[in-house]
Order: sequence, then C-alpha cells, then structure tokens
Amino acid sequence: MPPVNEQPEKLEATELGAAFAARRELGPQYELELAESLTDRINAVIDNRLAAQKVRRPPLDWAQMTLGLGSLSLSIPLVAITAGTGGGTAAMLLIFAVVAIVNLAYVLTRALHRRD
Repeated sequence: MPPVNEQPEKLEATELGAAFAARRELGPQYELELAESLTDRINAVIDNRLAAQKVRRPPLDWAQMTLGLGSLSLSIPLVAITAGTGGGTAAMLLIFAVVAIVNLAYVLTRALHRRD
C-alpha cells in the first residue's frame, strides 16, 4: 500500500462511476477485484483523514490535569475545616482565590513557554 500522504483526500464521484462501468464491461467474474480496489481507495481516504485529525489534536497535559485535581482535592478539606471552625465566607473566598491564582499562574507560564 502506498504511503498515506500520497493518497488523495477524497474519493471522486468519477472514480466510483468508473468502477461501476468497469464492472458492467468486464462482467461479474471481476466483481471481487473491483470491489477490493474500491475498498482500498476508500480505506486510503479514511486513513488520510484520521492522520490529519491526529496531527491537529493537542497532546494531553498531565501536569495541568494533576494540578487541577490536586487543587480540588486540597480545597475540599480546607473548605470543610473552615466551615467547621466558623471561619466564614471571607476565609472560603481566600481559599478559592489562592487555588485560582495557582492554577492561573501555571496556565500563564505554560502559555509563555509555548510561544518561545
């Protein structure tokens, strides 16, 4: 099979028509070969589209996911402790503000490093 990049991005209607015309001319004894050829062309088009999608998808940032889950897992007990001791709304807002600042700082530093 030729490399994926050399295949066209879509299957033209003329190619389908040519396959059906060839089947009419050659008869049913060549039906399997024509079907396999058409299937190979369709598979090549699908492979090209999947390869293009894979290139466009950004990689998963495990560090950001870990930071987000860690922030959540730390903020829940801190809020519970604050609520249990009567810390009030201001203390809870402070907890969420610190968590937000830490996460925002991480995102901004990653964005600055990606530009370089």
